[in-house]
Amino acid sequence: KVDNLVGNVTITRADGAKVTATKDTAIFQDDVIETAADGNLGIVFTDNTTFSLGGDGRMVIDAMIYDAEANTGQGAIDVVAGTFSFVSGKIAKTGEDAMTVSTPVATIGIRGTTVAGHAAAEGSDNTVTLMPDLDGGVGVIGVTSGGVEELMSVAFQTTTVTSAFVPPAPSVVMTAAQVQERY
Repeated sequence: KVDNLVGNVTITRADGAKVTATKDTAIFQDDVIETAADGNLGIVFTDNTTFSLGGDGRMVIDAMIYDAEANTGQGAIDVVAGTFSFVSGKIAKTGEDAMTVSTPVATIGIRGTTVAGHAAAEGSDNTVTLMPDLDGGVGVIGVTSGGVEELMSVAFQTTTVTSAFVPPAPSVVMTAAQVQERY
């Protein structure tokens, strides 16, 4: 459900119905979520994954299935445009790449951690940064493009991808200030 928002946020349901998001608006599989230039949205999913999307953003909830009793699930979110961040929940801990976030040019395999990024069209910079968790721990992510995976396991490690047909750029470790400036 929508946990917080600022500005204008529209959700298009699978049946084409458009909903103006407000706090506690339910989010469903196949929803297309769009933020206006003044929009910013925070979502909390049933497995406690939190996801934020900044202004001029667009994302699609491809899958978000979690069975607490069996401790199984699958999460797949497609960020088409905009700046995003998330803290993975229980799904990411059920298996390697049980949770993925895709941009137009890369797929991020989440293995339990915090991530920030920016999604853009083919030919534009898509950036992905592994962030430290609130408790100071750092997980692992794999950013795949052009058939090559760039594994990242160091806080503030960042890669850039410009094409779905080219491997990710070798990652670099940025300072906290550089990451804050970027996102």
